[in-house]
Amino acid sequence: MPLQFSQRRAEDVPSATAGKVNPDLGRLIYEMKQLAPGMVLEIETEGGKSARSTKMLVSKAAKVLDTQWRHWSEGDRVFAQPADPSKRRGQAKKT
Repeated sequence: MPLQFSQRRAEDVPSATAGKVNPDLGRLIYEMKQLAPGMVLEIETEGGKSARSTKMLVSKAAKVLDTQWRHWSEGDRVFAQPADPSKRRGQAKKT
């Protein structure tokens, strides 16, 4: 079915609401900022699907912080640490 468009006055449509904010994202960003050099952040999750969504949350938080992080999981735990710039694939080293 093709898309159908119509134009309406602003008063006739529901107002835009802010998107849902994941409360875990803010806490994760805080923990990522506080991580000491050489340490690994360990995150407890509730299961397999939860581990996958937690890894996606780590990626989103890294993007917010404008940094590169590597993450992996083992069972119900997710581990994350800042990526070593000298070991990143596909990018030239800065000199």
